[in-house]
Amino acid sequence: MMKLRHLLAIPALALALAVPCFAAEATQPAAAEAAPAARPAIPFKHEKQSDGSLGFQALAALVLAGLAAYGIVYALKHYGVKGAAGGLVLRQRRVKTLESTRLGRRSVLHVIEYDGEQLLLAETEQKLEVLSRRPAAPQAGAADA
Repeated sequence: MMKLRHLLAIPALALALAVPCFAAEATQPAAAEAAPAARPAIPFKHEKQSDGSLGFQALAALVLAGLAAYGIVYALKHYGVKGAAGGLVLRQRRVKTLESTRLGRRSVLHVIEYDGEQLLLAETEQKLEVLSRRPAAPQAGAADA
């Protein structure tokens, strides 16, 4: 469920960044409608936008679209793979680091879960050694289901 939130968060963030640009345009017509309707509106000439502001808006839109595309590709690569039917299937990780403890400047103990087995690994500057193995404890969520 957490990974699905990450997949949905990136497009939602891109949309949230784009909304303020459109919100300013949406409030101007609402203010015009709130004016009294007793008098006819005075026609006015719209000022042309300068080429600089139009170029800036186009550049900002391209940057925003690029960031959204990058975020979607990043999320798909890290949190999902394509299934046989072409649909998105979330990956189940086979290797999990349960805990790591640094013993000194160059030595670390790791508790790793791999394919239903917990491994105690000692990592030093020269080697990585398996100290013990035991079956993984059943998860609380799996026992309820």
